[in-house]
Amino acid sequence: MNKANFLDILNQRWQEFLSSIEGLSPEQMMLPGVCSTWSVKDIIGHVTSWEQETLSTLPDILAGQPAPVYSQLYGSIDALNAYMVLVKNRHSLQEVLDNLHKVHTKLLQFLEEANPAQFADGTPFFIRLSMDTSEHYPEHTLAICAWRARKGQIGRAHV
Repeated sequence: MNKANFLDILNQRWQEFLSSIEGLSPEQMMLPGVCSTWSVKDIIGHVTSWEQETLSTLPDILAGQPAPVYSQLYGSIDALNAYMVLVKNRHSLQEVLDNLHKVHTKLLQFLEEANPAQFADGTPFFIRLSMDTSEHYPEHTLAICAWRARKGQIGRAHV
């Protein structure tokens, strides 16, 4: 993998994620049951939380520190995810949407400045980055599209 290829993949999967929520009304974004009990708003907050976590962790990885082991810190990834969603539930839908774009823009800026050598397969930087972004977005894109299909194609996703 090289930096340009990774950024292309990241952008493609990001656009697919955005397309999965396109056309949904604020009310539809608040409906539970998209992914277990989570709403689209919850999923957006979850994706943003992992991008924020990536932004805070990658500099440490570049400095030679190991990536956090979340199961040791929080008991499990599920516990951490539940906590992240709980925190985001305190924000309005508009705040969650604004933060989605703000954090993603910061991530892209960080990646543009990153050393291309870090994008090689197997580097701790690349493993963490891809796990929290390009490999993470499709999971939630598919969940939202499947939910929309079950609900009669709410607003018709463009993915």
